[in-house]
Amino acid sequence: MNTKRLIVQVIAAILLYVIISLILEKEYTNAIILREIIEGLIFGLLYGLFIWFREKWKNRE
Repeated sequence: MNTKRLIVQVIAAILLYVIISLILEKEYTNAIILREIIEGLIFGLLYGLFIWFREKWKNRE
């Protein structure tokens, strides 16, 4: 998998997570927004690692 494609997928996952979380939270204070962004970054990192490991595993077989 191309590194650029992986980064784009991770950024899309982060943005979707943050937007959906803020819509469901229905509060838009700075603390809530910052918390959701941090959680989104963590989610994006874990998602990126999952995609990377999945592609490495698939290529190995």
